Amino acid sequence: MLPVQPTRPPALQSETLLPRADGIALPIDIDRGASTPLPDQLVAEIRRLIAAGAIRPGEPVPASRRLAAYLEVSRGTVETAYAQLVVEGFLITAERSATRVNPELPSTPRTRNPRMRPAQVPRRRLRSFVDLRPGFGGDNPLQEPAFRRAWRDSLDIDPGPIDPLGQPQTRWAIADHLRLTRGMSVDPDDIILTSGSRDGLRLLFTTGVEGAIGVENPGFPGLRQAMSDRVLQAIDTTHLPDGTPDGLGAVVVTPNHQFPHGTTMPIDRRVRLLEWAQSTGVIIIEDDYDSEARYTRTVVPTLYDLAVSTDASAQVVHLGTFSTLLTSAVSTGYVIAHGDLGHRLSSMRTALGPAFSPVMQTAIASYLSSGGLRRRISRGRRRLRAAEAVLAQIGPIPGLVHEGRTLVIETTAATAAQLRSDLAERGILVASLAAGWSAETEVRHGIVVAHSNVEGAVLHQALETVQSLLDEVGQ
Repeated sequence: MLPVQPTRPPALQSETLLPRADGIALPIDIDRGASTPLPDQLVAEIRRLIAAGAIRPGEPVPASRRLAAYLEVSRGTVETAYAQLVVEGFLITAERSATRVNPELPSTPRTRNPRMRPAQVPRRRLRSFVDLRPGFGGDNPLQEPAFRRAWRDSLDIDPGPIDPLGQPQTRWAIADHLRLTRGMSVDPDDIILTSGSRDGLRLLFTTGVEGAIGVENPGFPGLRQAMSDRVLQAIDTTHLPDGTPDGLGAVVVTPNHQFPHGTTMPIDRRVRLLEWAQSTGVIIIEDDYDSEARYTRTVVPTLYDLAVSTDASAQVVHLGTFSTLLTSAVSTGYVIAHGDLGHRLSSMRTALGPAFSPVMQTAIASYLSSGGLRRRISRGRRRLRAAEAVLAQIGPIPGLVHEGRTLVIETTAATAAQLRSDLAERGILVASLAAGWSAETEVRHGIVVAHSNVEGAVLHQALETVQSLLDEVGQ
């Protein structure tokens, strides 16, 4: 590669890229028509690159033979330049080792560039805390052999033509997964892949959902952060309002994990909610967050499945995510809708392009089809049963209310804030009970603990810490 600057005659100018062992190339400018000897020009160019931070202290410079071939100069020219830079202290040499930039150069004003800060190699972040927040925690799937195998295999599989709605094999695998684990009958063509629930929600909003958005009160606060630009109205789904509240366009509900206790919305309330949506025209957005975290065999039909199976005219959009099961590091999810709303979502997703890499989509499909995720869910349910056993052994905890899949410890506002702070200092993360309320009235305070996030021994220690802190504050 010999790019030429237009201000100089091509025959007299040669600029090439400094070849590096690691494949990085840097520009070196040699002017064959100048009166300055080529070795001196090369010395000046390498000095410039070092001063600019393009070649860093301790890094090797190219072998003289290789650099001479790239610059189309004699090897003696390069060796002469290197020898001069060694004398000046810019380079160092050692027997049977590559010539390198002097690692001591940063301490000299001549080579320091105050505007340049060397990039730091990111350190691996060690997990030194116990995460008991709902929607977080659990074991790391990135270390799970089944997931790692699915990822490796995906690198050897041609995903085929890229489908902006999601690769066909992935959508089919999700439909089959929902059939086996949720009892849902879903047409793969109604599934649109997203990068998670929030992405699915924003995709829905771009299709023209007008008006305010209803949110459960209390309700899981997760998706509210993705609706900061919308007007939110608190809705009590146990006592639905008559008619349509002014300006309400949609309502977000989490029927399979009711905040704060993690209970399931009963079937009769689901039917009434569908009837209300049908009569008012309000769109139901069903956030299926944490639906797999149950250990009973009873499976209540999803709102989406109820609407489809009963031919109800209520518009239901089902948001699913694998982020809870596979951590937010694997941001993957899906949205399910049919009819006109489904067509609008498909058109928007097609216009925006795929939500995430087809390679990751192939890995997810392989992981689902091999049963890896179902086995992971089973491990989570065993952990939940073990957590219930630990809770029975630990003894009474002041303020504890346990009705579903999470533990709620009610306190005063001041005690809740102090408790969360003290627990965080001890490496234990819990959620705020008050965060679930949209309205400012009737807010309850305390902490919410997802006790199945960790193994029994770790949970036992964490709950003992909670007990001791509550004793200290006289709860």
